[in-house]
Amino acid sequence: MVLVQCYPIGVITMVDNGKNDEKIIAIPFEDPTFNSYRSIEALPQHIFQEMQHFFTVYKQLENKCTAVNEVMGQKAAIEIIGQCIENYQKKYGENRTSEKGVKKK
Repeated sequence: MVLVQCYPIGVITMVDNGKNDEKIIAIPFEDPTFNSYRSIEALPQHIFQEMQHFFTVYKQLENKCTAVNEVMGQKAAIEIIGQCIENYQKKYGENRTSEKGVKKK
């Protein structure tokens, strides 16, 4: 397993096979091409369009439908990450992850 330290810049909300789904868009701290970007809105338009297109078509080979709904910024992404961590801790117990989010043995 490889862990890459990243920071969130935004979130794309979508419907994936009939269910709501959020895709956190994050950038690795050490990525020299993109680590100057701090918000999804700051990405070059063609990169942003490629991401939207990918999330629209990436499950077509599985005959599943997807649709991009909304793009939200870093604050929304951080809130969603917090909610996911909280849900994980409720389901599996608070002592299952370290402060860095890595599963404890």
